Amino acid sequence: MLCPVCISGKNIVDWMRAACVYDDASRDIMLPFKHAGALRFQKLMSKAMINLVRDVNDIDVVIPVPLSFWRLAKRGYNQATLLARPIAKHLNATLDIDSVRRIHRRDMGHLNAAARRKNIRGVFHVQRPDLIKGKVILLVDDVFTTGATFYELRRTLKKAGAKEVRAVVFCRTVKAI
Repeated sequence: MLCPVCISGKNIVDWMRAACVYDDASRDIMLPFKHAGALRFQKLMSKAMINLVRDVNDIDVVIPVPLSFWRLAKRGYNQATLLARPIAKHLNATLDIDSVRRIHRRDMGHLNAAARRKNIRGVFHVQRPDLIKGKVILLVDDVFTTGATFYELRRTLKKAGAKEVRAVVFCRTVKAI
């Protein structure tokens, strides 16, 4: 099923798949996993995401959406990396946690779409363009909200020479049409 954004042709990435819609049930899994160390949800979430890409065979590199060093130190783990490891293994693709770095900016959880786009602009930097150039990249994260993060990551990776930038997430917000 295509979402309204995909139908409109205003895609944030070359393609994206989500295991579920962001609702009360998915929120009760995703938020404790992301913010409260409820790592017991990792297997459930990554299995649901693997199911979405089980027939994909052209991914070269899997990149979890990076956290800034400050946020990683504060949280103690990158939830996207925990989800990306089994996905990369399933796809027999390289898991790359070093090529893209993120500069710390304030948390975007309570910002509207315009403020998120402004806040995220320029925060990603490719450290190893030789590992990105000509590759099909799969970005992995727990949630897709406004698309600002994925848009900025795609822009940065395409500038570094990525052939395609795709994404898989556990849940995503969807606006009614």
